[in-house]
Amino acid sequence: MSSLSYEAIESSHQLVRYMMTLALCSERLIVLMIIFPPTSDSVVQGRLRTALSLLWGSFVAYGQHGTLDQQSGLFLVGVGLKEALIGVGLGFAASTVFWAAESVGTYVDDLTGFNNIQMSNPSSGQQTSLTSTLLSQFAIAAFWVLGGMMSLLGAVYESYQWWPLENLAPVGGRIIEAFVMHKTDSLMETVAKLATPLMLLLLLIDIGFGFTGKVSSKLNLTSLGQPVKGALTVLMLALLASVFIDEVRGQLSLSNITAESRAIAHGN
Repeated sequence: MSSLSYEAIESSHQLVRYMMTLALCSERLIVLMIIFPPTSDSVVQGRLRTALSLLWGSFVAYGQHGTLDQQSGLFLVGVGLKEALIGVGLGFAASTVFWAAESVGTYVDDLTGFNNIQMSNPSSGQQTSLTSTLLSQFAIAAFWVLGGMMSLLGAVYESYQWWPLENLAPVGGRIIEAFVMHKTDSLMETVAKLATPLMLLLLLIDIGFGFTGKVSSKLNLTSLGQPVKGALTVLMLALLASVFIDEVRGQLSLSNITAESRAIAHGN
């Protein structure tokens, strides 16, 4: 065989190794984007999401030259499973504020009695209540407007420092478990903070109509409670939209996710 043939074979082997490295480097990001509401199947098409993941993962793959060349197939399978696990953890951490907004809307519709009215949520492709869909779309729009994707990519790139591609075990110990538990607690706390004002307002309306019905039993005020609660809920949502953005601005822009992951990785 000529030297040209050997060079062609060697080039093909290098291309295969690079494509394998690129696939592993993009897996963490593509799993995250599948879970993340602003980049889910109903918002970003699968081909576009895969292309973006490969594009952003190529920067990581460029710095991994020669890292996985001499590894066995079983080791590469382990790396692939590990990368998928990290993507799930990061996707869960980044999605909590969007799930909180949707949960607040569902909770409010349950209190007002409009939870039986369902519509298709464009971000999830599932049937959700009206207020839940409104707050979910509101949070997703705020995420893109506030530049949250830049912070998310920064957190993904920095995650390769505390859990490198070639390491099956993290640098800082049980990172994923601690990170997910921390974000779960913050999810419940965010839902409680955002839903409490509306919950108290609706509770006062129920108490007021209840006392009024007891005093004037001839007036049937029970049927008026639900329309009044619905109208006041719409008014409160319109008035508190800016307050909602100010309250969760850091979470929507994901400006703190890098610092949180770094602190948990170092055991703080």
